[in-house]
Amino acid sequence: MSSSQRPSENSVLFSLRELRRIEDDRVKKEQDAARAKAESERQAKEAADRAAREAEERRIRDEVERTRRAQEDAEERQRQDQLRLKEAESRARVDGEMRIHEERMRLEMQHKKKHSPVKAVVTVAGVLVLIGGGVWYKMHSDHQAELAAKDAEKARIEMEAKKAQAMLEAKLVNIEKNMNDQLAKAKTEEERQKIRASAAEAKAAAQGKTAPKHVGGTKTEPEKKTVVPNFKKREIPDDPTLGL
Repeated sequence: MSSSQRPSENSVLFSLRELRRIEDDRVKKEQDAARAKAESERQAKEAADRAAREAEERRIRDEVERTRRAQEDAEERQRQDQLRLKEAESRARVDGEMRIHEERMRLEMQHKKKHSPVKAVVTVAGVLVLIGGGVWYKMHSDHQAELAAKDAEKARIEMEAKKAQAMLEAKLVNIEKNMNDQLAKAKTEEERQKIRASAAEAKAAAQGKTAPKHVGGTKTEPEKKTVVPNFKKREIPDDPTLGL
């Protein structure tokens, strides 16, 4: 009886050990799969972080490069504008000297023919004025072209100026309103003149200017002086070029 039970017991033990082995294998596979999944997720996260970091670094490099190119382009444009301005000034100076020399030669020839130099002197003076005006206009135009290259900086300054202008306009509107309120209450013209004068001084102070002075409550305009050329009679020199 006991001998017949031993194979059965051995068979049960073998089955139990086999089941235990199968369970251990299943648990080990599940653990390996979990570890593999976690490692895969970790690697995917690291790859995503690395890609985002590289993209940000690339964007920063591109932005720095774009800024550098824009600055170099602006410096190159400014340098070209300065070169063109210098060339224009040089050409204008050479042209002016050549014209003056030609006019001097022409006047000398007229003087040798014993013609009256008065008309020639007037003509050369007009020519010199025209040349000077042309040189000034050319230099002024080139200077304006150079200033146009600085619009970016001017835009920022203009924005700040607009803010200051808005504050100034609000202050001026307040001064104007107070003046109108006081004028409505004034009874005499003298009071109205004083109110207007006080408002004008307040506006000038707000704008950083000097208000015009008022005498006897009456607003006076600043006197404009007219420059009258002094055409004194002078003797005509023998040298028609006037020492040019």
